[in-house]
Amino acid sequence: MIVCDKDKLDENRCNGAPDFIIEIVSPGNPSDDYIRKAYYYNNYNVREYWIVDPKRRMITVNYFEGDLIHVAYSFDATVKVNIYEDLYINFTDIARLLNI
Repeated sequence: MIVCDKDKLDENRCNGAPDFIIEIVSPGNPSDDYIRKAYYYNNYNVREYWIVDPKRRMITVNYFEGDLIHVAYSFDATVKVNIYEDLYINFTDIARLLNI
């Protein structure tokens, strides 16, 4: 999932870096998500990047604006989206829906 501020959107795309990205970890190449993509997203001004790992039942939060890098949460957590004041994601509910 990629989220862009409405000021960056036109009828076709997000212009500039997305504000918030959530990705499911690549089972064949997890270092690509944890290292390479995190590096590029940070350098290209993505504000927050989450990596969801269903196998490990972990969410890794990279909140680049707040210098919080690689903060891990388990699937029994409710995690705050740092760039939005009142947005929380309950992973317990998501894990239950996915039967994991």
